[in-house]
Parts: sequence; structure tokens; C-alpha cells
Amino acid sequence: MIVATPWEGHAELLATLRDELAGKIVVDCVNPLGFDKKGAYALRPEEGSAAQQAAALLSDSRVTAAFHHLSAVTLEDRQIEKIDTDVLVLGDERAATDTVQALASRLPGARGLYGGRLRNAHQVESLVANLISVNCRYKAHVGLRLSDV
Repeated sequence: MIVATPWEGHAELLATLRDELAGKIVVDCVNPLGFDKKGAYALRPEEGSAAQQAAALLSDSRVTAAFHHLSAVTLEDRQIEKIDTDVLVLGDERAATDTVQALASRLPGARGLYGGRLRNAHQVESLVANLISVNCRYKAHVGLRLSDV
């Protein structure tokens, strides 16, 4: 199950799906961001990150965090044949992160890479505020590519 919703309402939605998601791999793609006249900025959820909030609410699920840095515009554009980006996958259970890495690697040009435990998800989620700034300045749809991996 992929959770790709606005930050507002994240907790409420997951609470309603708790029983249905028990035992399943959950991929949280949510970026807790605020927006004002100066642009996007990272929010700090009480639990530490959106993914950690998901893990707390879905204690019987196998929660991972991934796909934060993929441009929705790029994903929706059928003329783009290859997405030159890496997908950082975070989680506390190796089998779950391996599965999500394999899923990410199915996107043409993308690589799924292990990015650490859920406790590190805040940094990954927050970086999206910077990517939005880059996109606005350069009229782009940037992603991330890690070297030497």
C-alpha cells in the first residue's frame, strides 16, 4: 500500500486503515511541508517524521518510507521514457525495504537504494522543500542521483 496524501489528514487517514493494513508493507511517501510567501519549508511532526507517525499508527504493518523525491509531473508524463533518479528507501525491516527497493527499480532509469532506518526519514522528507525551491528557480522537475553506489 502506498500512502501519498497531503500531510494534513495523514494521521486521520491511516487511523481508519489500521486493520486493513495489518501485516502489509506500507510505503509512506508523505512530506510534512508548510508553504508561505517565501516557499516550502519542512515541518517536524511530533513523532519525528511522517513515516514514524505511520509506524506508530500502523503498529501491525511493515512501514517503509520511499518515493519522496520523485516529481509527480515527471511520473505522469507519458512521453518521458526514463526517470534518471534514485529512490531512497527507509525502514526497520530488511525484507520490507528490499521489496520496496525492487519496486522502485522497476521504474525505467530509477534505482531503489536503502537509505537507513525510519528514524532517519525526517531528513529525506524535509529535503523535498529544497527540491521544490530548485524546481521553482530553474523551472525543472529535479530528482536525486547518488554517485559511487
